[in-house]
Amino acid sequence: MTTADGTAEREVNAGDGTAERGQPAAAGEPSRWDPDAPASGGDILIALRFADRAARKAVSDELTGTGVHTGQEIVLAKLLHLGSLPVAQLAKVLDVEVPTATRTTQRMEAAGLVRRLKNTTDARQVSIELTDRGKELAKTVKQLHAQAGDRALQGISPEHRRVLRNLLWTITANIDELPG
Repeated sequence: MTTADGTAEREVNAGDGTAERGQPAAAGEPSRWDPDAPASGGDILIALRFADRAARKAVSDELTGTGVHTGQEIVLAKLLHLGSLPVAQLAKVLDVEVPTATRTTQRMEAAGLVRRLKNTTDARQVSIELTDRGKELAKTVKQLHAQAGDRALQGISPEHRRVLRNLLWTITANIDELPG
């Protein structure tokens, strides 16, 4: 559709599958959201999903050449922050099933990033800790996360970053408290 002056109008995704018209779009510009439109809870969750996908891609791009695979970087970060953890507790912290945490840590052990420690009082329980190489890579991953984050937040003031971080943690806490 074109406006009276002959410029193309762009459709603006309202977040609910509908589109609004009226915003001029530059040639070849993709549809964007209307920043002045009301934001429903559904709109926010959709935006969060897209932001999560973009963040994962940014981190994945940064990890290229490190030998760390996507998903393993969060294990490295958690173990660097929390220290040695039993596999079941690591799974809980990562919000994955125990078999998933077991397979991931087995791959990481084969790569020399973590080691398994048997519990001296309960042989069934195994803890996971970073090796020296894992600690080194965990620190590198922390820097890569910072680089990806800085790129993602270009043009956003420190105050808005603080507000955004706090809002995201509030949303996370609210969702975690939901039944089921």
